[in-house]
Parts: sequence; C-alpha cells; structure tokens
Amino acid sequence: MAMTLDPDARSAIRTALARQSYRDGDVRLTEPDLKGARWLVSTQNGLFALDEHSAHLVAHGWFFGLCRRANRVFLFENCARRERWRPMGRLIAMDLVDGVLTAPVVLATGLDASCHQIAFIDDLLCVLDTANQCVLRFAEDGAAVDVQRPFPTASASDSGGNYMHINAIAEVAGGIAIMAHNGKRVPSRPSELILLDRQWKETGRHALPEPGCHDIAADTDGTLWHCASESGDIIDANGRRIAVAPGRMTRGLSVAEDRILVGASVFGPRSERDLLPGSIIMLDRDFQSVANIPLDGPPAVIIAL
Repeated sequence: MAMTLDPDARSAIRTALARQSYRDGDVRLTEPDLKGARWLVSTQNGLFALDEHSAHLVAHGWFFGLCRRANRVFLFENCARRERWRPMGRLIAMDLVDGVLTAPVVLATGLDASCHQIAFIDDLLCVLDTANQCVLRFAEDGAAVDVQRPFPTASASDSGGNYMHINAIAEVAGGIAIMAHNGKRVPSRPSELILLDRQWKETGRHALPEPGCHDIAADTDGTLWHCASESGDIIDANGRRIAVAPGRMTRGLSVAEDRILVGASVFGPRSERDLLPGSIIMLDRDFQSVANIPLDGPPAVIIAL
C-alpha cells in the first residue's frame, strides 16, 4: 500500500532536497528530453515541458524566473522554499542541444529567495530582486556586473505604497518595462506598468485596471498583454479583457501566432502556495479554450521553445 504524506511532510521533504541540491551545486533534472514540446513552464514544484496536450516534469525545484537566449535556458531557483528570508536563491543555465537540456550549471548563488522574473536586456541577464526593489545584472557566464536601482528601497512589509512588489520585467519598444504589483498597499492601488529608458531612468507609468497584476507579454503586433490575476483574466494595453479562469489566479503568460497560454492556480496564502495545484489554459487566437493541462504547482513563467 502506498503511503500518503500530509502536506507539511511533503513540504519538509521538498525543502530538505532543495537545500541539499543548493549545498551540492546540483540541478535535479528528471526528463530533459524536450523533443515535441513547444513551451517550458516554471512552477513552485518544478520545471515542466508542454506540448499541445500534456506536460512532463523536466526538473525538480521551486522555480520562478525563466528565459531562453539562443540555445541556453536560464532559471531562477528558490532553494529556501517557504523560508524566503534565507539568501538561498540561485541562477541556473542549461544548454539545449538537439532538443535535450544538458550541461546544467549553477551561475550564481546567495541571491534573495524572493527574486521573480529574469530577462536578457543589453546582453546582460537581469534578475528582478523583488524584495529589495532592484535589478541585479549578470554576464551570461554568471559574473556579477552591477545593481540597478530605478526605485527607492522599501521594506517588503511596507503597506504605505513605497513597496511595489515588482514582479515582471521585459524589453519593450527600445526601453524596459517593469510590472508593479502594488497589492500590499493599504488602501489598494492598481498595478502599474513602469517604463524605463536604457539608463534605467523612469520615463512613464500606466495604471492597470486593478492591483495584483503579473506578466508583460508582447503580441505579434507589439501589443502588450498582462494577467489581471485577481480576476482570473488577461488584459491588453488597449483595454481588452478576456475571462480565462474565473475564481482562480492567472499568472504566467505566453502569446504566439496560434496560441495564448495562461497559467492558472488556486488562491491561497503565499506561504502555502507550493502545496496548491495549477494548470495551463491554452487558448486559440479567437480566445477559445482548447486545452487545460494540469500541473503539480502554481505556474509562474511560460516561455516558447
């Protein structure tokens, strides 16, 4: 008879394994063959590869930031898991050779465990250090370059509006865009898309319809899409709103010519989200659902391969 572990026991085992891999410098690949897959998805319970109908686990870990540059895949992993005050975040890179992820390497360690998205901008790997409200920049080989501070430092416990919970970063229209979640402010304030120039100076802000938004994804015509997470919707820069997962949280968004992928998960306390299920809702370009693929964890970032 198979033994069923309670949620706290499962979480404790995952934490112990994550910390062991951090100490040993291991990347816990399970099935690195991505042939036939079109997307990668980072979640709090692993990295998954997706085709049009199903998903498979590629690597164990609590992953958030995920991006691809040429034939390399880059990840941010939180090895502290729930105990995010521990500086056990790390950057990982893997080569994609003939459809198989290989040669995993740890590029940097000792990062804040609450870092969110990552992106290459001006040939540097930019890591959104959410808790410290700054951007860490690294060379492709993991060498630290500098820290950009486009916003004043604020405590993550601040509810007066100084702490913005920046959670998404992208290169857009010759500049840089960062999403300010703004969900911790009391009273609440809508999320904002903050625009920066190449010198990381703020050039403008665009208020979104509600707080708690995630993601910056460009459509084929350049239109930006975001997850209106608290409503279970996606929204675009022109005011269009598409209901995707009513009653669930949308986070993770990929837009392509033939498909839009949206991550969906159950609402729950931040400290317990590693125990919550998730799925990828796949839409056609008429915004009709064509698949709902379950995942063992809340989706964070979706990228096309």
